[in-house]
Amino acid sequence: MAVFYRGRVFYRGRRALITQHTFEATYVGRLRYALKDVAEVHIVRHDHEAGAGERVLGLSALIAAFLVVPIVGPESRLIAGLAIAVLLIGSATTTRRRLPVRWQLAATYGGRPVTLFESRDQTEFDQVCRGLQRALEHRSDLS
Repeated sequence: MAVFYRGRVFYRGRRALITQHTFEATYVGRLRYALKDVAEVHIVRHDHEAGAGERVLGLSALIAAFLVVPIVGPESRLIAGLAIAVLLIGSATTTRRRLPVRWQLAATYGGRPVTLFESRDQTEFDQVCRGLQRALEHRSDLS
């Protein structure tokens, strides 16, 4: 079933449609917002924080690196150095591994805060933001 929209379309993508009158996003259901009631649009960036498990792993690697030398003894400096290097590399890779940033397009709609759109794909998010910006500019041009 084809849906036809009257007026200008500023963005049409897999998960969002922005016309001169509405902003429509698809999640589990379809959310539609009248642009005349959308205000205070802003972008929120959510960075992944290290979980408690990652913090404990990094801390335990650091503690183990200092404890390994007295336990192994002076005659095994090579083994102690290798163990410290492995633990430090493991700790470094754990802290560098990060989930992608989650971008959120938030606004006020009818006096209530809402999330219009969110994505981990920065290109898609930028395109939606630009489409909404153009639609809002068009709205103000008509006023």
